[in-house]
Amino acid sequence: MVAPGVRISIEYDVPVTGPDAEIVLGGLMAYNAAALPPAQGRFVMVAGEADTGALRAGLSLTQWGRDAYCFWGAWTIPDIDPGPAIASVLARTEAELARRDADRMIMVVRAHDDTTPYLAAGYGVRQVIGPHIRGGVFTILEKRIGRGEALMPAGFALAVHEPAPKHLAKEIWRITDARRQAVLGAPVKLVSAYVRDIVTNAPRGAALCYAVDSDFMVDMVWLDDSLRGTGTGFSMLATALDEGRRLGCTRAAVETMDCQAPQFYPLHGFRRFGCAEYDVPGLNMNFYDMKL
Repeated sequence: MVAPGVRISIEYDVPVTGPDAEIVLGGLMAYNAAALPPAQGRFVMVAGEADTGALRAGLSLTQWGRDAYCFWGAWTIPDIDPGPAIASVLARTEAELARRDADRMIMVVRAHDDTTPYLAAGYGVRQVIGPHIRGGVFTILEKRIGRGEALMPAGFALAVHEPAPKHLAKEIWRITDARRQAVLGAPVKLVSAYVRDIVTNAPRGAALCYAVDSDFMVDMVWLDDSLRGTGTGFSMLATALDEGRRLGCTRAAVETMDCQAPQFYPLHGFRRFGCAEYDVPGLNMNFYDMKL
């Protein structure tokens, strides 16, 4: 069932930094911000070349109370040794969090990414969840924030942006997505089910997905509030899963917070295989998969 005035289309290779995906991601972020408790702060830490300022590494943080969360890990550009760059970003971030009276940093390192720089910086493993996409695991780490002088590795210019300018946020997302695809270690095919206005063709929702080997990842899902409860969201996801089957994928996976749609995915046959529990109401992340 699809609401009047919209249609569902399967689309390939829609860039995550393009205008259509930007609408979807903006809608999803706005929904999350409204559904979760107000944050004490959000900022981006970036490391650039000391001489030129060219981006080399960074991370994005949200602080609730005295806990700070990084949900995508630190990012680095592909042509540098990530160890020193991430060490610089972490050290400067911890100093900034101490200034903001935070006590703890919680870091989510996504499937197939390397935990070595975080362990070297004193982070401890809090939880491991898997198998996830292409057999990888999610690792949740944490560290208590010290109040002493942080040791800053040389060679990088570090800066805090609160909020990040739009052009910087877009570039960070491009780098993060490219790195995320690279660490999967296999070709990634972007495929999405878009809900579009019949008259204007503007996105009213989407399931942004990707296929890698035999796995189909339902990555980002958003639907305009006016279309919720019409059956459009159910049809959107069903269309995306059918395309995954057509591509030869045999397993689908998705993550959803408590404040999003944990009751929605079992209607399609997903089963929950893990949960990352946090102290912020609505923030718990549920992990689901299903056979296609």
